[in-house]
Amino acid sequence: MIRRALPMLVLAVTAACGSNGNAPPGGTGGNSDTGGNGSPGGRGGSGTGGTAAGGTGGGGAGGTGATGGAAAGTGGGGGGGAGAAGGAGGFISTQYPRDVGIASDPRVLFASDFENGLAGWTRYTNNTDQITVLTDATLAHAGTQFLRAQVTRSQLAANANISANAQYEFATRVSEVYWRFHARFVGQTAAPHHWVRVGAGTPSYQSDGLANTVPPGNQGFWFDLDASQGKTFAFYVYWYKMRSGRCNDGSATPGCAGDQGTTYYYGNNFNPAGQTPFAADSWFCLELHAKANTVGQSDGALTLWKDDALLGEYKPGTPRGRWLRDNFYSWGQYYVDEQAFEGFDFRSDANVLLKRVTLDAYYQVDTLPASAPAAQVILYDDVVIATSRIGCRVP
Repeated sequence: MIRRALPMLVLAVTAACGSNGNAPPGGTGGNSDTGGNGSPGGRGGSGTGGTAAGGTGGGGAGGTGATGGAAAGTGGGGGGGAGAAGGAGGFISTQYPRDVGIASDPRVLFASDFENGLAGWTRYTNNTDQITVLTDATLAHAGTQFLRAQVTRSQLAANANISANAQYEFATRVSEVYWRFHARFVGQTAAPHHWVRVGAGTPSYQSDGLANTVPPGNQGFWFDLDASQGKTFAFYVYWYKMRSGRCNDGSATPGCAGDQGTTYYYGNNFNPAGQTPFAADSWFCLELHAKANTVGQSDGALTLWKDDALLGEYKPGTPRGRWLRDNFYSWGQYYVDEQAFEGFDFRSDANVLLKRVTLDAYYQVDTLPASAPAAQVILYDDVVIATSRIGCRVP
């Protein structure tokens, strides 16, 4: 895969194609794209935040949401509430069956079931062939409307890099966030080059479109949750203490063990063990959790649940595994039980806070599988962002 930085486009901020992090250990191991066959790695830089303004955001402290209740007012800042632990009875969603009234909960930053279209979303791709709200009660996860992201082969023939996305910018930045949404991959839709994204930073820091970049610790960090062609998930993370893919030890020292011959800093890869592939043409629920570190400590964390079952958790002490170049392996060919994961030192300044999420379907013509259909279609519904554990929508 060729690594290159791509310019911003009118409708989408493009990204570069990065290391797949699968070269074998020891020696030079070939180049980082053609090495061994370890667990899936990263594939490039962040995508885009879209273009057109999408109605009003969820506004001020304890305030009301966007038009029709699609967005909630901000719920407290800082560290958030309940955290990862606890049973389903403690989830926000259990207090609001069918999500009725969930946007009014003080812990909820934003909620959108798309019954009011894209009201409340800060910005989105200004092309209804790529991002649109459809009405079909037989296909929606709940209610009658849902968001469709679509990228076709003919579109990619004209524009080699396309991001079909909707983005929400928090009214209040926070140090800990939970993000739940329901998704459905239609037919044989290929996994995007990059998928959904969470960004953190100072008020002015902009991470969209960056690739092969080490973000300053006093400015920002971000991560993607990517889907693989094998229908599993992995975190793809950029932060100021990220590792390079050049050397086996994650450094960028010429002549090092496993020297790839060139220095690059694409997202570091965290591929949770023990996953069962998700099914096509079926709705599933994902919830992401991100906790910024205490400045000067490595107590930051990332967590993923699928259908309310813990799928992966990266925090001080877990999982156990091995760093190799820009991958932390907790299973697979290159797994060795060398250490407990140390946790994330995401930031060096307390003013770096979580501030946006992006539902993205970012495709590149040069990484779309030959077997992919004419149209890649991903559906979304029932989105909630909060400062405490949310849980899947309760029927």
